[in-house]
Amino acid sequence: MNTHAPHREDSPTGHLVVLGSGPQAEWEHAMQRLAAVGPLLLIDAEAPTWQRPHLADARTASLLDPPRVLDEVRKFASTRPIAGVLTFDPAHARTAALLRQEFALTGPSTATVEATTLRHRTAQLLTGAGVDNSGALHADSYDQALEAAHQVGFPLVCKPASPRTRHAARQVTGIPDLAEAFSAATAVTWPGTGTVIEPLLDGIEATAYTADTPSGPRVVAISHATFDPQAEPALLPVEVVVDADDVCAPAVEDSASRALSALGHRSGPAQIRMRLTATGPRVISVTTHLTDPLLGMLIEQVTGIDLIAQAGHHARGRTFLIDESRLGATAVRFLQGPGPTPLLPPNAAAHPHVTPYATLQQYPAERRVGPLRRSGHLLVSGTDYPQCTARLRSAAAEIRAARLSA
Repeated sequence: MNTHAPHREDSPTGHLVVLGSGPQAEWEHAMQRLAAVGPLLLIDAEAPTWQRPHLADARTASLLDPPRVLDEVRKFASTRPIAGVLTFDPAHARTAALLRQEFALTGPSTATVEATTLRHRTAQLLTGAGVDNSGALHADSYDQALEAAHQVGFPLVCKPASPRTRHAARQVTGIPDLAEAFSAATAVTWPGTGTVIEPLLDGIEATAYTADTPSGPRVVAISHATFDPQAEPALLPVEVVVDADDVCAPAVEDSASRALSALGHRSGPAQIRMRLTATGPRVISVTTHLTDPLLGMLIEQVTGIDLIAQAGHHARGRTFLIDESRLGATAVRFLQGPGPTPLLPPNAAAHPHVTPYATLQQYPAERRVGPLRRSGHLLVSGTDYPQCTARLRSAAAEIRAARLSA
């Protein structure tokens, strides 16, 4: 493969193993940032296309088959050094942990990986530490799921205890829907890990993002997601906003810090998802890595904090302290729908500026995201959260009008 990574000559030696990637419009920013840190070895189910200019090498393997991935990396490592491993998908956490163990790489401890990949284990540890959380209950059978449903009440959420795919959680409004939701969750959980039942919490959806500082992990950004009603009963975001001066920060920061402490996470990137309920924040899940490269770009735009580069350095066992320059807000709206009907007007790619403040990223081909088909996304910036959401919806209306009049 005749490729190269545009990393600096003084960058750390050894290759960073990147597990998986996605559409260019959502992932290219992250690949550019990681390639600037050092040479990349991409392991993915499909051979690279747009990723090639950012890679030193690539191998194909199912990322849900840890031994197969390990075998590919061993072959590569027989002639070239491995410096670290990085993933953005929680389903690949076990594969990443196996590689770290095999090559003695920097990363979260085995106990922390287990605590964050098993949803009910997360809830148990948070409850033991006095951190308000979703109260997820474990179920290995439908009878256990039914018993858990009676405990938490309806509506509820049924999800894999350790998902092998994204967007696998399902809302359940009553017993008639529980069996189908349980079967769907069981089909996409890691073997032997079961499912979880938790209440469908009211309140604002928030995700806290942490970065390393000399005094330990600190919340540096918060995103808020709005879920797409077209995807129901699945929980699939349609809009995500990052505000540099988020008014929810004090409550979110305290809960996030306590959650990381309870799970034994002391350094490296982390995401803490929660609902801001009438009684305060309740933690839903914790991951010891970033899960969405596109959000990393939005965070950098309004805070000046490059979480992607920090994750790359941390995976290599190096310290990368942050500089901040907070200003305004930024947001994304995904263009997605349940059927094959085009969501974009003809020649939309030739006119990326939908409005003076909104840009369109059209994907070369639709892709499945949960139960929906995604064809692109809108990006906007503004002074604060309300302005960003207003601009997103105005731009989406412009696109709908252009499509209907075409």
